[in-house]
Amino acid sequence: MPSTLTERIVAYIAERKAAKQEALDKEISAAGDDNTALALLSGKQAKLNTDFTVNVWLDGAAKRAGQISMATHAIKFTHSAAKGSNILAEQMGSNGRYLDTFCLAQPAVDAVGNAAALDVAKLLQLADETGKSLLLYLKQGLSVPLAPLTDDSAQLANWMEGLSAALQDNAPSSHTLSKQVYFPVAEDPSGYHLLAPIYSSSLSQAVYNEIQHARFSQEMKAIREARRTNKAAEKALVAYPNIAITVAGGSKPQNISQLNSGRGGLTYLLDARAPEWQSQLPRLSSTSVIFEQYVVRAATRPLIYRLAAFIKARKDEISTQSHRKTLEQKVDEIAEAALNAVAAWQNLPAGWSNAYSQLSGFTARWLDPDNPKWQEENSDWREPLSAEFGLWLKDSVMAAGRREFLLGAGEADEWRQQFKQLLWEVN
Repeated sequence: MPSTLTERIVAYIAERKAAKQEALDKEISAAGDDNTALALLSGKQAKLNTDFTVNVWLDGAAKRAGQISMATHAIKFTHSAAKGSNILAEQMGSNGRYLDTFCLAQPAVDAVGNAAALDVAKLLQLADETGKSLLLYLKQGLSVPLAPLTDDSAQLANWMEGLSAALQDNAPSSHTLSKQVYFPVAEDPSGYHLLAPIYSSSLSQAVYNEIQHARFSQEMKAIREARRTNKAAEKALVAYPNIAITVAGGSKPQNISQLNSGRGGLTYLLDARAPEWQSQLPRLSSTSVIFEQYVVRAATRPLIYRLAAFIKARKDEISTQSHRKTLEQKVDEIAEAALNAVAAWQNLPAGWSNAYSQLSGFTARWLDPDNPKWQEENSDWREPLSAEFGLWLKDSVMAAGRREFLLGAGEADEWRQQFKQLLWEVN
């Protein structure tokens, strides 16, 4: 009900205050008996209490809402310095032949603009128990969620007008850094329409959510485990091979948009290449390290360079949970690329590896899993193979980073464990 949304608005403002109060409490604690500092902090406390009363905070939010644009399509994905209009696309109908924003039942709404005003965007995205957001109430001109928070009709009108500024663009424009397409008009050979394609952050978010679920959710991990142990699962295993990625915003993805910040700047690209006929399997060279084989190196090289660039850019920073999570995902991508690269050998007739003496026992066990010479007790092959992966990746990343940083046994061991876990999930 709308009253629930009203309560959520009040709770959201209280949460914002609590975060600032925590920081202020630390300052007060650090001040100790310093009366001068405590006097200044007392003033800060009084201002905080005033600024975060519901009416005052909403007054400020209404003034700042014009600094952001709620959008499904954001121009900064085309170029970070582009300053044209962002689009909040209405439902324009869908065509089953196309994967586009309009095929989404509830496309995520993004926020673009001043990063300091993104708290207003989160306010607009609060929803009641039916899923109807404050954004939608404003689009419909309904003040029901805000009305219980003030007895002043003029103040309520100011809130409605101010917050609605995030939905409007009174001067739609393109920009020299945006994409533009001259599209000829059939009935007038000398005329054309100037089209401005804009990137759909909402569609990108839907694809990102789907692939993240397929790769990292507990549900999919349980299904992969069931597959590994030859057990039944209620749902199908979903995988997206040969994924590419782009990164928008560099080290400051929040400068592009709110959803982009939540994705860490990451956008997944599905493989749309036409199938290629392979007349022969990749040759095995004389190297004993399977990860040094050409097909594995070719599949992993760009991912390794991206991992090296990520580490190099943050080598002097304190490690954070977000940093470690991103690092783990990048290593997973390299490991999955290596697994995909050796799949052709794994599908050869059982026993083919007997003719290749350069392969170590654990490598042969991985590449030739159905070879009848393997015994059930020969189950420790994953450990040495994973250790080889960890050492190989450590050396490869340092080489890709031109030895501008050092990696040690700790990184090799952590990546060994990641690769071993992946082997247990798929083999």
